[in-house]
Amino acid sequence: LLSKRPDAATLNDFHPISLIHLFAKLFAKVLSLRLAPKLCTMVSTNQSAFIAGRCIHDNFLLIQQTARLL
Repeated sequence: LLSKRPDAATLNDFHPISLIHLFAKLFAKVLSLRLAPKLCTMVSTNQSAFIAGRCIHDNFLLIQQTARLL
């Protein structure tokens, strides 16, 4: 509880603290840490953005090389 004023004596003089946001962030972090190692095998190799170890620039280079061959 956070006090509303320095001389707080009763429960009405305090602000409640909500931990719901904290638990949601904690759950999301744990979930992302557990899924991250498996993403490389679950996601297609064509998907290169937002995957650790892959770079979206690789797709641009692939398109440029393909266009040159045509």
